[in-house]
Amino acid sequence: MVEFALVVPVFLLILCGILDFGFLLYSRMTVISAAREGARAATLMAGESVGAIQGRAQAEANAAAGGMPVTTSVTCENSCKPGFSVTVTVTNTHRMFFPLLFGTSIPMSSTVQMVMEETGTGS
Repeated sequence: MVEFALVVPVFLLILCGILDFGFLLYSRMTVISAAREGARAATLMAGESVGAIQGRAQAEANAAAGGMPVTTSVTCENSCKPGFSVTVTVTNTHRMFFPLLFGTSIPMSSTVQMVMEETGTGS
């Protein structure tokens, strides 16, 4: 009985750490995926205003995040013209379930840079 009382708290601490790390890893991969989807959507809007590209990238990032609140910022090189790059940064704050070692929240961000594509149909 005494051995059980000594081992159970350590076992529960390790189990809670594993669960928290798993959720943290899932949130990190979701932020990376949201940034990639937002950048891909932005590359298809060459010649549009930065505000329109920002809205589209935010919508795609939100869809990829599956309901997780994310913040998106977009910067274009040379007025978002085809052949130039667009950079999309997605940020989120992960809330820990068991705030023992790392605090109550961990900020995360992911930045993706892609080249704007020509959207004309041309022959």
